[in-house]
Amino acid sequence: MSTVLNRNPATRLFAFEALGTVLCAVPMLMVTASGHPRVPEWAQLLGLALLLTMIGALTHTCRLTIADGLRLITCGATGQGEGAARRLHQQSGAERRLGWLLVLYPVVLAILLPVPDTWVRFWFWSTLLLSLSAMLSLGLLLRGAGHADCRQEGLLKAAGP
Repeated sequence: MSTVLNRNPATRLFAFEALGTVLCAVPMLMVTASGHPRVPEWAQLLGLALLLTMIGALTHTCRLTIADGLRLITCGATGQGEGAARRLHQQSGAERRLGWLLVLYPVVLAILLPVPDTWVRFWFWSTLLLSLSAMLSLGLLLRGAGHADCRQEGLLKAAGP
């Protein structure tokens, strides 16, 4: 996981987002399992707190990512070859994903706030799907981080003396 956390602010946000979702899903799945007449208030507040925290972290990460991209462009990175082109491509992809999240998080908040706490089955299935999605995201982040490190080591060995 340390290789994921050393990459860029957007990747760190995606990793913390997935970990937070998995950790929040555990108690939510226990209280939304069958047999409960309604979702407890503390569970609703936990989910709301997680969503609001992610919105705050997202806005902070957007600021860092845009500043990083501006620094990359102004430092003359375009003339450094294939590594700079790959970095610019990663930067634009991160900005695009963050832009989508800036739109989607408030929409999700607006959709989920009026859902009643008696819809236990809805809350169970949405929590289960979110936790599976978060685990998939973590797996892809870890897999991608390992391959990127291998490629960089290969490039360093090829360029070395």
